[in-house]
Amino acid sequence: MRQLLKVKNIKMIEMKNITLLLAIIFLSIGLTVKAQTEAQKVELCSKSAGAEATYVKDLVADLQAVQGNEKIPNAKYSLILQKDTKYRITICTDDDSPGKGYVQLFDNQTMLGSSYNATTGKEFRGFDFDCQKTGVYHFFIQFQEGKAGKAVVILSFVKKL
Repeated sequence: MRQLLKVKNIKMIEMKNITLLLAIIFLSIGLTVKAQTEAQKVELCSKSAGAEATYVKDLVADLQAVQGNEKIPNAKYSLILQKDTKYRITICTDDDSPGKGYVQLFDNQTMLGSSYNATTGKEFRGFDFDCQKTGVYHFFIQFQEGKAGKAVVILSFVKKL
């Protein structure tokens, strides 16, 4: 009788180990697929910047919707850009995103470019920026009307001025 119990206990332990192993495998596969999907989004958005544009950096935003009277959420990235360089800033919003994303470029407090004009409601896929001085520039990614959303912004080098 004792041997029979030992055999059952060993089989239960083996089953638990197999179940745990399978759970780990499925979780890691899910993470890999998501990572590949993100990389594919970056690649597609980078291609939409044009043949003359060379990929420099991607900026990703995954924001929740605004709640009540809160300030509209944004993703902020600060990057050093070089003087006498033309950059292209391109935004691509996920197809299943509730909100339409836009990007704004600032130098301290001055807005230097935007992919969205809130006054007219006009949207742009991106814009070119002729950098006149080397320094830190701030990129803000938001979604219209404070909706939730996912987007990728691509910073590309176009040419030296």
